[in-house]
Amino acid sequence: MRWWSSLITIGRDGLRVQRAFAAPSVIARAVLAVLLATVLGLLLDDPVAGSMASVGAFICGIGTMLSPLRHPVVNALGMAAAFSAMAVLGALVQGTTWLFLLLLAVAAFATGLWRTLGVAPGIRGCLTAIGLMITADLAPDVHGGLVMAGWIAVGTGLVVVVQLIPPYGPRFAAQRRALAALYQSLAETSVAADSAALGRSAPFTAARQALDVLPQFSRPSAAAMFGLLGEAERIRRALHTVRLTLPAAAAAGNQEALAAAAQVLGRISRTVASGREHRTPEEVRTPLEAWAATSPVRGRRDLAARVRNAEQLARRSTDDLLGDVLEPHAEVPGLYSGTPSVARTARRIRAQLRPESPIFRHAVRLAVGVVVAEVIGRSIGGWGGLGISAHGFWVALTTMLVLFPEYGHTLVRGWGRAAGAVLGGLFAWVLSLPPWSPVGLAVVAVVLAAASFVTLRTGQLMLNLWLTTWIVFLIHDVGGLPGPTAWARAADTVVGAALAVLIFLVWPTWSTRRVPGLLAEWLRVQDRLLPELLTGYADVGATDPAAVDALRARSRQVRENLEAAVEQSYAEPAEHRGPWSSVQLEQIRTQVSTVAGCATLLGEHLPRTPQDTVPELTELVDPLHEHLTALARAAAGAETVTPGALRSVLDSFTARSGLPPETSDGSGSTTTSRAVALSTATVDAVEALTATIASRYRPRRHAAA
Repeated sequence: MRWWSSLITIGRDGLRVQRAFAAPSVIARAVLAVLLATVLGLLLDDPVAGSMASVGAFICGIGTMLSPLRHPVVNALGMAAAFSAMAVLGALVQGTTWLFLLLLAVAAFATGLWRTLGVAPGIRGCLTAIGLMITADLAPDVHGGLVMAGWIAVGTGLVVVVQLIPPYGPRFAAQRRALAALYQSLAETSVAADSAALGRSAPFTAARQALDVLPQFSRPSAAAMFGLLGEAERIRRALHTVRLTLPAAAAAGNQEALAAAAQVLGRISRTVASGREHRTPEEVRTPLEAWAATSPVRGRRDLAARVRNAEQLARRSTDDLLGDVLEPHAEVPGLYSGTPSVARTARRIRAQLRPESPIFRHAVRLAVGVVVAEVIGRSIGGWGGLGISAHGFWVALTTMLVLFPEYGHTLVRGWGRAAGAVLGGLFAWVLSLPPWSPVGLAVVAVVLAAASFVTLRTGQLMLNLWLTTWIVFLIHDVGGLPGPTAWARAADTVVGAALAVLIFLVWPTWSTRRVPGLLAEWLRVQDRLLPELLTGYADVGATDPAAVDALRARSRQVRENLEAAVEQSYAEPAEHRGPWSSVQLEQIRTQVSTVAGCATLLGEHLPRTPQDTVPELTELVDPLHEHLTALARAAAGAETVTPGALRSVLDSFTARSGLPPETSDGSGSTTTSRAVALSTATVDAVEALTATIASRYRPRRHAAA
């Protein structure tokens, strides 16, 4: 994509308003906290107390609304403690510019590294760092800063208190939402015409991440939900098998059974989400059971049996006490017994401490950018008396919130945030024209805060329109500044957004360049997974379930990073910097999904009895390992690879071993022929990917930058 086309696309995306909202109960709690903080300020007749408590409640409330995986009280406590501590630290360094800038750089760098854990944790880190800037930059002196920090802590405490107000919802609410979304995805996949839908891994990763944050002491009570994730893995593999073995002529006759499966899966989703059982009528279940009972194909029987198991686990998940008697699900043993959260987080962050890591580059950009923005903001002054002089708060805050690790997100946020701030400045100026009483000002400020909470997920344009207006009213409340102050706030936002974009372009991280490295990393995971699965056909139980589970999880994670990089590369004016065109990248994404599907089927049909073993397949392990190793190096640009070599090895092996080919009806009723068919499909999928990788039009090494 050319620069001009890229900017047009990004400009359109930056102004897009999305229909995405937080849960009404979550919004209501956040609004209530701001309302209580505002009322407190009115009762005390102290504008500083009301405004700072409102700021603490507002920012901490946003932190609790950002895709929470832990209990709301835990999220609120974490945000309250971190934000209040940073506000106190900022107050202590108030007036010591060099020390403040040093701490700001360290905080911004830590915030950038925290992005390793995801978008929502990264934004929470930015919100926490804002606490440092508020008191260090806006307080009149150290004592005044500590007073501000104290009232900010009161506001964050109110957010914690409102989380204790009923209704509470079911236990493990975040985990239930993720699992419900996963089963809804399976329901849609079971009736989808496109088999590529089976390759979607994002719902599985989201569910694993949600369960992974549970502390060890609460996991026995959540055993049913771990089991639901395991059954979801098995249901997807059974759907893969059904799609593979379903004769084309009979496909229309099986749609009723698959539609029944979709309805059952949808009811499982609702049961898990609500914590209350949603029974499946017999007339819905009957077509699925009859379809499975009259079929000799194992995949159909397995699908029906696993849907029944998932129903039972969904019912058990509605009663925490029943979960205590469940054993860990065999499909996710490594996840259930996982490492402690602190050690896991430290390991993930430590892995990013290398110069070539995109997250490390982002952290460095953020540290430099925020400090430069603070200096520029202080140099600008007060915009001719319209703003607050001698501080760079708004410029630095905007730079921190706009800078993202990716080109597309950074420019979209910069454009949307700047446009929203300008429109918000206009609206705030209009609202500042009439005289407001303290009560009227407080009411309008709460309404504007509520509008900000409601539009939090709709995009930067709408969020910043209401946020700018709300901030201006708070400034009125504290210092009685004139209405045109709104324009100083908008101007600072435009400067900060432009600076964030400029810093990214000076030292960019192009997703296009990251694709070769991510593809090579994914192939290295397959280099371990596929030979492990083929070795499993030598004997019953020859594979280690925990090792396979860990490899699948790693494969899924890297594949999602690869797909995200491919998706992000489409908006970049940098196609010429990559080794493949956009069409080739789309082919790679499809072929990677196909190889992953073949791995799924190989794992699904591992031998269960000695009669199912096919020890001859182990002869393919070494050739496949050598080919995938070479292919990973070729993807990274270190060498070239010749398509067809692996297929030649397979043809020679098939002719020499005398193994039967796939059965003519495609039913896969013979275990040996099915194993051969799956191995052949895997080799063909790898060869197709090999051909695309070999077609790179710039045969040179590309850094995973």
